[in-house]
Amino acid sequence: MNEILILGAIFVAVLIVAFGILSVVQSRRELAKNLEGKGGISRLSNEQLDEALGSNNPRMHYYLSVAQNEDVNSIGSRLVQAGFLSPSAVWWFMIIRFLVTVAALLLVQLLFLTFLPTVTTLAAMLTSTLIAGVTFILVSAVLEARGRKRKREHKKLFPDLMDLLLVCIDAGLSINAAIDRVTREFLQTTPDFGVQLSIISLEVRAGLPLHEAVSNFSRRIDLEEARILSVLFRQSEELGSSVANTLRSFSKEMRQLRIIRAEEKANSLPVKMLFPMALFIFPVNLIIVLVPILLIIMAMLSQLKPG
Repeated sequence: MNEILILGAIFVAVLIVAFGILSVVQSRRELAKNLEGKGGISRLSNEQLDEALGSNNPRMHYYLSVAQNEDVNSIGSRLVQAGFLSPSAVWWFMIIRFLVTVAALLLVQLLFLTFLPTVTTLAAMLTSTLIAGVTFILVSAVLEARGRKRKREHKKLFPDLMDLLLVCIDAGLSINAAIDRVTREFLQTTPDFGVQLSIISLEVRAGLPLHEAVSNFSRRIDLEEARILSVLFRQSEELGSSVANTLRSFSKEMRQLRIIRAEEKANSLPVKMLFPMALFIFPVNLIIVLVPILLIIMAMLSQLKPG
């Protein structure tokens, strides 16, 4: 009986400590996210915004040169998709990848010399080379993961873009002026997305039709909703329908789609939680149930004496 109480007390104590640690970590993450989203915004002056929206912006020139002269799978294109629009981004990426690969090679060699001195030099060199090659590939995988994360962020921002455009058009602005006004707001809050919108404004000023500029925008951020918007703009221009009505209908669909995605994720949570719960909670419960019984059986067997 005492063993059962002790095991129960240990289980409750571990559960309380784990719950407390998770609560603290979650609260800190939410606080950091709120501070990053609100307090971390640096307000730009009108001169800085005009410079960012101007044709002399070096980030714009670099993006246009990459889009026109490089392949989609090149390092420059992948860096642009990941949000790095600096001309020196390619050199920095290559330097970082080289340094990380060399560091992995030297670290594995050092581990072999320290802990496994009996291993032959050839085996140590082959193993360290293999791990360095895997590290070289992992650096590129990290870049791809950043690009996918950026795509998810843009997907979350797109319904807000539709709502802001609709508000500006309802206030009396034209579609081009509305895009310029919304671009200034996104440059203040999310500069990465604002730079992509500013390229739309520059292409429209250069004489490109709006639907083609939005189509180029959809290819840059690789978002299906932006492609649909470009088709809607083209139909609106060809049929002469109201842009405000088009945006209003599309914005309503975006909000409904966001709710559907949230419900889909909420409905998939029980299935996703089933396997971790079965993996971590069921063995613990099994131990709690069986260990006291085994202790009692072992005590009974120890007290038995031969007849």
